[in-house]
Parts: sequence; C-alpha cells; structure tokens
Amino acid sequence: MKVNWQKGFSVLVALLFLLIGSSTFASNQIDQQAQSIDETQWLALFLAGKKSGYSKIQRIVQDDTVTTTVTMQMQINRGGAVINMKSLEQSVETTTGRALSFSSITEQGADRVVIKGVISSAGMLNIEIQSSGQVLTQQQQWDPEYLLYEGQRLLAVERGSVPGTRYQFQAYMIGALQAAPNKVLIGESKNVDLLGAVQSLTEVSQQMLMGATDMQMTVYMDQDMNLKKVIMPMMGSSMEMIASTEQYALSPNQPSDFFTAAFTRSPLAISPAQAQSTLQYTIHTESSKVLFPNTSEQSVRRVNGAIELQVTPLKGDLGTYPYNGKDQTIVEYLQPNRWVQNDDQQIIALAKQALGYAATATKAAKNIENFVRSYISEKNLGVGYASALEVLKSKQGDCTEHALLLAAMLKAVGIPARVATGIAYVDNFAGLRQTFVPHAWAQAYIEGEWRSYDAALNGFDSGHILLGYGDGDPMHFFNLANSLGNFQIKSISSQ
Repeated sequence: MKVNWQKGFSVLVALLFLLIGSSTFASNQIDQQAQSIDETQWLALFLAGKKSGYSKIQRIVQDDTVTTTVTMQMQINRGGAVINMKSLEQSVETTTGRALSFSSITEQGADRVVIKGVISSAGMLNIEIQSSGQVLTQQQQWDPEYLLYEGQRLLAVERGSVPGTRYQFQAYMIGALQAAPNKVLIGESKNVDLLGAVQSLTEVSQQMLMGATDMQMTVYMDQDMNLKKVIMPMMGSSMEMIASTEQYALSPNQPSDFFTAAFTRSPLAISPAQAQSTLQYTIHTESSKVLFPNTSEQSVRRVNGAIELQVTPLKGDLGTYPYNGKDQTIVEYLQPNRWVQNDDQQIIALAKQALGYAATATKAAKNIENFVRSYISEKNLGVGYASALEVLKSKQGDCTEHALLLAAMLKAVGIPARVATGIAYVDNFAGLRQTFVPHAWAQAYIEGEWRSYDAALNGFDSGHILLGYGDGDPMHFFNLANSLGNFQIKSISSQ
C-alpha cells in the first residue's frame, strides 16, 4: 500500500501551472504589431526546504497567437527510492487571451499520459487522452470565461498591483480537464528571501476552490509584476518555487522524503483483533481545514477542543442488487467517468466473472473485493494514476488502482460505488513502525449505508480513518493536501 502521491503530484503540478500562468510576465504589454516575442524564465523547485526540481516557462508571441510552454521536473525520495516526475504543458491562445488549443505530457514513474485539447469555433472542447496504449476521446462545453495562461496574464495586467485589489476568475487546469474558481488578493510589499538575496516584493494571495476544499497559495512579485516566488503549504510542509538562473535551476537535486510528512504516527500498535472491533480515536488539530466525514462506519464529534472519532466495520450479509432506488445523489455513483469506466464491456465481463453466485449485495461486493486483490498481481508503486480500464489490462498498481477497479466493477453489477481516501494503519512501512499512511479504498452503497471494501489490504477494518470521497476523479484528493500532516492521533482505545 502507498499514498497516491504521484497522482496527487499531477494535480498539484496543474495548480502550480495555474499560479505561474496567472503571474508570469504580467508586466509585459503586448505590442500587437510585433512579429515575434520570446521570453523565458527559470524557477528552482523546493520540497520541505530541499531543491527537488525546476520549472521553465516560455512565452512566444508570433503574429496573432501566444504560445505558453511550462516544463516541470521533480524528484522525490520515497522509502529510499528516487521517483522522477516530469510534465510539459502548453497553451495556444490569441493575443486577446481567447483559448485555441492546449496539450500536456505527464510522466510519473512508468506512467505517461498525453492530453490534447482543441476548442472549436462552435465552443466545444474536443479532447484526446493517450495513456497506457489507449486513446480516449471526449467533448466538453467550453465556457468563454475559462482562462488559460495568456488569458490569466492579461487579467493580471488589467487588474494591476494596487494593495487591496481583489478579483477572481475561472482557471482551467489542463491536467485535470476542468476549471476551478480562483480568488486573488493583492497585498502589501514584504522583504522576501530569494536564494540568499532579500528583495522587497508584492505579496499576492491566491485561493483555488476545489469542490468542498480549497488550496491556499502565496505569490511574490517584483515592482514590474514579474514572478519571483511561490509558496504552497501542503501536507504539513510546503512546496516552493523561486526564480533563479538556468544554471541553478538545472543543478543537481537533493530529493526530499516529502512523502513521510503525510504519515501519522500511532500511539500504540493495533492488533488484528482490535482492528475488527470498534476503535475510538482522540485526534488533535489546530487547522480548521482538517475534516473527518460522518458515515455509517465513522462517527465524529468534538469534545473539549479535541476530535473524538469512532470507527466500526459494518457486519451482516444483506442487500439486493442492482440498485433500483430513485435517489439521484446515489444514482450518480452508478455513472461511468474517465477514471471509472464501468460501462466498458471488458469491465462488465470481469465483474460478472468475479460476482459468482452472490445472493446478496454484501456478498457480491466481498466477492469482487477478493477478486480484485488477486487480479492485480503486480503491486507496482511506479504507477502514477491508472484508470480502472488501464488496471484491467495491466494488472498492476497500488492502493488507488485497486480502489478504482473495485469501484468500477461494483458499479458494473449495479452497486453504487465511490472512492474513499484517508489513512490506514500498518505495522511497518518504509522502516517506520506503528503508523497510519495515506490510503484509498472503495465504498459501496448497500441498504441505505456506505460500506467500505479494501482490495489493497486484507479488507476494511477500524484501522481506516476516512478523510474524503469522490467518484474517482483526482480532484477529490485535494482534501488530503490540507489534512495530511496537520493532525495528530493522541490516543486509541478499543470497545
């Protein structure tokens, strides 16, 4: 089992792209008569204070189009292994900021994903996604309010740098293929350390809303509104990007073991017998952004400033399937999407194979859980974020791949399912004893309750703490960035 860190990285890269795109070269007014403008900026990337990569931003104006290309490379140390991550994102827009097309290439471990998008004159976004030898196509309605790099740059120029200025826009994240509201506040000047040199810079606060959560970022600009520094608090630590020379940006990295900041130490060892009973957790956090959902398995309440959380695995052999209820919020969890393709004939056939002669919904879910656990024969930590269909073909992956395939197969037999994210107890992980690590599993809606199933581990137990859930889209993992590393488990007792 491992955290879905690489998949989370791809979305965080999209966030950094947006930050850079809304800030870079904001002072440069375009000469509409100019035949060619070519500008390049280099930034060094730091994780937990260690140089871990770089970003190169290039903006080219040719005739009436602007092409912005952002290249990012990052290395992290995970359990002694260095993981390489690379992304290239490009947008093509008119000099007035109207989006024409975009593309991205993301490489994470052995995984490579290529996205191409073209906006038609009729306002439709035509998308092609290449991943694991598969080519998927889809369409979205393109809202003229969505802004790519040049559109964000022009908006920043228009609004200026007067302290107290506020504005917002719909930032389109290419890697996530969706827009997110972005709120901007221009602040006062502050003295900021830039690799040993202190400069007076304007502080710009940015808040990106991602569903039920948000990401807070701080950008520092010089008097000409050129990007100098970006800070993004994350998982109890931080990610920073600082303007630098090309030579320093490309200098050797010191990969940070940033991943372990997401671990939560357990105050005691949890035995298998205790994990099958009810566990009571006392949790402390000073962050208002750390949220623990209430479900049929997990009850949450605040007592004397602390969070008391109780987890109880649901028992019983019950329920019918397929779901024939009318609750639209539940029906939505039967719908296929880019990551959970339960309408694909291969997934449907595999689900029927796994189902056996299950007479109840809980038995069907358990059969599918056991099948997925055996089916994914290669527990590969190098997979970035493969969809259920990709996992079906590769038979490899980590906890997220197990969860996505499990959710897809549950939905394929008519059981509403969603992907849960949180932490799970392990006795030993990467040399650390008695710890909770970030984890993903699936939940099935049976007889009015969401029941958890974990194909990556030996099933769901009370050593799982839920932090969020969604339909399998990476965007719902954003709540982990605000939660992981920002709370402590003070005590655990069994009941």
